[in-house]
Amino acid sequence: MTKVYDNVCPADCPASCRLLTEVYEGRIMSIKGDKQDPYTQGRICAKGYAHLERVYSSDRVLYPLKQRRKGSGDWERVTWEQALTEIAEKLISIDEEYGNLLPVCLDKYLGTMGILSQSVEDFFDSMGKITAMIGTPCEATGMDALMLNYGANKKPVPEDMLNSKLIIIWGSNPAWTAPHQMRYIFEAQEQGAQIIVIDPVFTATAARSNLYFQIRPGSDGELALGLAKVLLEEDLLDHDFITNYTHGWSEYRNYLTTVDLKYITEVTGISIDGIYALARLYGTIKPATIWIGFGSQRTLNGGQNIRAIDSLAALTGNIGREGGNVHYLTYEPWTYTGTFKGFNKDYNHRTIGTGRFAELGTLDPPIEFLWIAGRNPAAQDPDTTTVKQTLKKIPMVVVADQVLTATALMADYVLPVASLFEFEDIVISFWHYGVAMNEQAIAPLGECKSDYQIMRELSLNLQRFKPGFSHFPTNLEASEWLDQKLQAQFYGELGITHYRELRDRYVRVNLSSVPWQDHQFPTPSGKYEFFSQRSLERGILPLPIPGTSLTGIESYPFRLLSVRSYANLNSQFRNSKRLQHLDGRPTLFIHPKLAKLKAIEEGDNVKVYNLFGELVLRAALHQGQPCDIVVAYAGRTDTNLEELNTLIGMSETDLGEMTTGSKGMSFTNCFVNLVRMG
Repeated sequence: MTKVYDNVCPADCPASCRLLTEVYEGRIMSIKGDKQDPYTQGRICAKGYAHLERVYSSDRVLYPLKQRRKGSGDWERVTWEQALTEIAEKLISIDEEYGNLLPVCLDKYLGTMGILSQSVEDFFDSMGKITAMIGTPCEATGMDALMLNYGANKKPVPEDMLNSKLIIIWGSNPAWTAPHQMRYIFEAQEQGAQIIVIDPVFTATAARSNLYFQIRPGSDGELALGLAKVLLEEDLLDHDFITNYTHGWSEYRNYLTTVDLKYITEVTGISIDGIYALARLYGTIKPATIWIGFGSQRTLNGGQNIRAIDSLAALTGNIGREGGNVHYLTYEPWTYTGTFKGFNKDYNHRTIGTGRFAELGTLDPPIEFLWIAGRNPAAQDPDTTTVKQTLKKIPMVVVADQVLTATALMADYVLPVASLFEFEDIVISFWHYGVAMNEQAIAPLGECKSDYQIMRELSLNLQRFKPGFSHFPTNLEASEWLDQKLQAQFYGELGITHYRELRDRYVRVNLSSVPWQDHQFPTPSGKYEFFSQRSLERGILPLPIPGTSLTGIESYPFRLLSVRSYANLNSQFRNSKRLQHLDGRPTLFIHPKLAKLKAIEEGDNVKVYNLFGELVLRAALHQGQPCDIVVAYAGRTDTNLEELNTLIGMSETDLGEMTTGSKGMSFTNCFVNLVRMG
């Protein structure tokens, strides 16, 4: 008999799509979107449909594996008992040798956004002080920027864009990365709203806009300064908001008078006429909102870029009004489940920023044990060569994952993790705040286990060898752990007594649909801050003034941008053959003028190189990008299966420590050269 289960995609994505999974005799027959989901309305993306392929993929790891030598591919199938026993013995031996667990390291992030995955952090907390890689490779810089301006991170609900008369999409391509939000954008457009896109690349979103401005990468803050200067010059300001609810306006105003628009146009590539036109639109059409994408903050001066962009909303009084504000990201929906430790900058552990594998290899005492979950740093972090070299040197590396990722290939043990259909969970959207229950639809394939079950069984092994070593709640089933995790504050917020009441229901965390309506800002001044003393304390200018953007040098004159594909999510869906087919061969997008300069034709193999390494990619000519940049899809490999991030060195942005404990990573600070392969 066929039965339909309620599931939810736990990928690190704005939609958190609710799914209906049809199961017959213990096997998934089909997956489709749930039409009762008010945000997605039953529409799911190509990645959502690919879940079915991934569950039954021949690439999936179904049993614990042990590698005789890291990177050798010499795998041995072992029992769970052997794997967990040897891992437990290693943890105990480290404690006995060093007298502490600082040589034990956890590197965990959002491979799944389900609450059950927080059990990994809870397990490592239960042993005492370890080394934790903290922070985020994604949004930390922008989060800090908004924290400095507002004192907290808040955003409107997605449907508030329907109230906007002007929507500026700055450094984001939601047509590919958040397609469900495009429904609101199109509807607002049909109601007369103007859609403006600012991006270095003419994207699918730009193709549907009313106006498109092609900006040079990294110069977003300079453009925001130019717009602010025009708003000041033409008195397109909200004097009431500025006078009563902002701090540091006189200092900012004085600085804006010194801004040279000729310099701004040289840096940004946008004409003076374009700057005036954009400023007049934003200054006269209300309410207006800005969607700030992650791309704008992935530069050396990314935090100041975001502060400068965001300040435009304060200058025009678009803060606290329907259809206004800025859309970025908020962790608010997760706070109701207790401290979300994956983002906590200090929970009594020795900490090191995520991605800093070169530093990880220099710690004292040294790292003897590394557990990686929900992450693929060998593919997604900068300087992947160093990442792999560091992994090789650590005596024991354990990766919990579903497939043999680039990171798993460098592990001593790979532990098979259950798919989303194989265990019960709760997923909360960071974008629309929806809360969904994920039912167990099928039994785990092979010997796969949920994160919770893995941590529980490892803790039981530790207790067997050394009672009291771990205080993880081994007496609880996963459902009981989830219940305890959620009930304290979350149940009251949602008006339920148990998370299973969420089955067949749509519930949203009750956050303000329009933030800052009370104009109460938890900053030191109690106001929106143009001038931030806390910024000065962090070694950057107190006003939102970005530093000079980097440009290429003679040896490596072209900037490499890694952008999201509609058919992938970083490297997470890379084992899907269907999505690989959609993405096509590993490709480098090149402007026709640059191709002509380098004697490259469509389809040629091109070597892309810099001091960090070289890749071979197929050339595709694309007129919708500047001549001095080349573009590739993030999370892909080249024709020789080398990771794209081999070419991206480790460099930090200016902010990120306030909200995540670690500065962001400047992925766009990458310059290369290229040559046609013979």
